[in-house]
Amino acid sequence: MKIMHELVQTNPRLPFKYYEHDPTTSITVAPHWHQGIEINYLIRGGTLKFVTDGKTSEYGPGDIWSVDHRIVHSASGDERNDWLEIGLIIDDQFLTKNIPLSKSWKMDLNGITSKSKDSEAYSQLQTHLIAIHNLFGEPITDLSRLKVMSHFYDLVAIIGQSFVTSMDENNINPNISLIDSVVSTINQQFSEPIDGNYLADEFNVSLTTLNKQFNDNMQMSANRYLRMIRLMNARRMLLETDEKINYIANKCGFVNVKTFNRNFKSWKNLTPSEYRKYFSRYHQIDTNCF
Repeated sequence: MKIMHELVQTNPRLPFKYYEHDPTTSITVAPHWHQGIEINYLIRGGTLKFVTDGKTSEYGPGDIWSVDHRIVHSASGDERNDWLEIGLIIDDQFLTKNIPLSKSWKMDLNGITSKSKDSEAYSQLQTHLIAIHNLFGEPITDLSRLKVMSHFYDLVAIIGQSFVTSMDENNINPNISLIDSVVSTINQQFSEPIDGNYLADEFNVSLTTLNKQFNDNMQMSANRYLRMIRLMNARRMLLETDEKINYIANKCGFVNVKTFNRNFKSWKNLTPSEYRKYFSRYHQIDTNCF
């Protein structure tokens, strides 16, 4: 089975993606990975089998568990159960910028085992996750967004204080992989006129080698990843600013508005203007990933 890399879209003006299981879809999730830390909370259902890096754990209603950076994970359960699972995927850049020590965090949040170690902190996590869930049940306004962020900040603080261990800095590999290095460059320079050829030259590899590494790790070429990052940033600007479409196109690295419109519509089935109008007018949150 192919392991997918998930490009995570954070919710507008929030440093995380909130997700909730869609009861019309399967509870089974294929193996995948992403850069950010993931926090999961199973509110109701049955026994959920959750696999992280080949190790299977079983969680039941009331359990909260986490997934570390870049860890392959998947889930499966009885489709006949009435599942309600929610969670957050925290933006990695936000976390490392605000908590530099989080680079050395190893998550230690494993359902009932963690609850027995610190029941008060565990109960507080449940309270904050339920509060975020309830707030996302209504249209997100400027005021409700502040409430969401207050619960989110408390949640991150509790996790950092009670449910992580810090790896010894000497045990952290200082050699960043080729893919991590290129991804970091793309995330920082997507607005500039760069492409796969530029990146291959920058990292002293052939474009064939670079694309093979990207396809092996992310199931896409370097140029496609670059285009996705540009689109994700354009989407953020459409929802969070009043900037004109041509400004956003230029700011996000597209050569012209026509190219931006074509790529955005291919992605979201709406033009940038239509997308902005729809989600701004109805205060809806697009939580879909690629």
